[in-house]
Amino acid sequence: MHDFDIQSTARQARSLLDKRRYAEAAPLYRRLVDDPNTVEQSYDDWVRGLARCLAQLGQVREASYLWLYLQSFDQGLSLLSGDHWLDRARILAAKTDHRAAAKLYESGGKLVQAAINYEKAGEAQLPRGPQPGEAIEEVGPADPDAPIRNVSRQVLEETYGEARRCWDRLRSDERLRGRSYELALVNFNLGTCALKLGDDGGHGFMVTSQRLLEEAADGFETIGQRERAFDCYQILLEIGRRSGAFENLAEGFINCVRILKEDNLKYYVLQYYEDFLREAMSRGEFHAAATLYRNAADFCLRSGLIYDRYYMKAAAETWMKAAEKTMRDGGVAEMAENAALAAVEGLNAIGDYPRVGATYRWLGDLEGLQQRRRERYAKIALRYDGAQATGGEPPPFPEYLRQSHAYPEIWYMDLVEWEHDGDIIAVCAAVVGDTRYPDVVRRRALNLLLQVLEGAANHPAGLAQIAERLGDLQIYTVLSVLEKLYESSEPQVQRGVMKAVQYLFFKRSFVVLMRGLASTDEAVRTAAVESLGRLHFNHAFDPLVRIFREMENPLVRRTALVSIGQIPQLQAGDFLIEVLRYEPDPLRSEAKRLLANFQNRELFPILRQHYEMEAGSVRNDMEEILRQVGA
Repeated sequence: MHDFDIQSTARQARSLLDKRRYAEAAPLYRRLVDDPNTVEQSYDDWVRGLARCLAQLGQVREASYLWLYLQSFDQGLSLLSGDHWLDRARILAAKTDHRAAAKLYESGGKLVQAAINYEKAGEAQLPRGPQPGEAIEEVGPADPDAPIRNVSRQVLEETYGEARRCWDRLRSDERLRGRSYELALVNFNLGTCALKLGDDGGHGFMVTSQRLLEEAADGFETIGQRERAFDCYQILLEIGRRSGAFENLAEGFINCVRILKEDNLKYYVLQYYEDFLREAMSRGEFHAAATLYRNAADFCLRSGLIYDRYYMKAAAETWMKAAEKTMRDGGVAEMAENAALAAVEGLNAIGDYPRVGATYRWLGDLEGLQQRRRERYAKIALRYDGAQATGGEPPPFPEYLRQSHAYPEIWYMDLVEWEHDGDIIAVCAAVVGDTRYPDVVRRRALNLLLQVLEGAANHPAGLAQIAERLGDLQIYTVLSVLEKLYESSEPQVQRGVMKAVQYLFFKRSFVVLMRGLASTDEAVRTAAVESLGRLHFNHAFDPLVRIFREMENPLVRRTALVSIGQIPQLQAGDFLIEVLRYEPDPLRSEAKRLLANFQNRELFPILRQHYEMEAGSVRNDMEEILRQVGA
């Protein structure tokens, strides 16, 4: 509910604006704009009115970002002088005038954003998007003498050359010393740039990037930050995709799938399987693809997904492709034999007996195989004459899981985050100017940005409020800002950070949350515990278990346990059973309550198995739970 009349306030503000009484109109417009959740269609008019008022009052930075929200780039730029180079660069980038934005970023030492914008300026000149690892000479009109090609090539070499210079300067930046992950990204981008310019030296930078990524991934996994290791593996697979090195591609995909499995993100696992299978099949890597199809079938069986027979059938078909390719390429007959026998195993598993017989007949005709074995396979094939398939066709695989997915450009995004270094204005401005975000998110970011420019960040109370409102954006990019804000020595600000975290459903949220849980300030700890009780999304399981096991505070452990109990995954239920069996009260009683209310009924047969093996009070508790749930 508003404590003022919207329509009356809007009319009054408009009247004052028309009378050029800007100082009186501005606070009214500011009040209207401050409600990002309004359903009023006039919100853009209020933003426009506020921009006009603030421009007249000399608050040109605030006005320029209001125009940015409205996508009126030229009006925003017209207000800014050379002293406001960073604001100008942000608006130019949103306008997609990347060359001009890049020059400003470079002049101000923002080399990451400069390089990215130089690259985007180059890509804008291409008649089609540059393919991974593709040299500039390969792109453009077919006629090498066409003037447009010559002009385009010159512009492209300038833009990518300038981007390369920026990436190269970043390699020696002292701030990157000891930061394997960020340095890996710089080398990745430098290598990509060099390859686009036709410089084979780019492969060397890719090798350096690969080494640093593997080192960083090991470090992240060691400290329990699997989500950061996942980023490393995503870039490794991108290196493989761009360089054509299937080994890198496979290493990246396999590790991404492993981490997604551990987080129980089943449908993401299938998406990654499908993407990797597409890559493997297109490269003729049939042995790898067939093995992966079989792994996917096993995963579906274990996870209760209905696509196991689809994958088993695909595995069998792909093993036969591998066998046939081996023979076409003049390979050893025994290798083709092994592949065909793997196909038989898959076909038997789905009850496709006619094709089992056909495969044995193929083996009976396989040249290069010992005659005795060929005769044996031919005899086996006769047993399947007239055999009928059982089980029917596998259920169709959903197309939306088969679509090629565009992976986020983390090789850019994470370096931009590093360069922003927790800058509130930089993060909010990026959201304000990006219409891919919902309007309500852009409005919230706009109001936060205005708050900072109005001076709210200059005192602890204002900074605490800004921290809380950052949580309202509910987007990943604000986490770096909150982590920076937590470095404040003011408990009030730290408490604001803890309150914000409850709305950010990302594993990374637990990094700063754990610091709050260990705070010596009671108010900060209390806010952290409240947020802990709200973070029970699927892939929160691992950090919640870590908190339960590592923290000594009884309230923190109990709250973590309650959050685990809200996750409807079998691994969460298994953990509750473990607590019931081994922890003392009150945690044991809490686990009992949570098990009785557990949402995933697949857990209860597992609980009954434990019940059959237990004795004493634990057995009695399990019996009571099973009786309550009717299992």
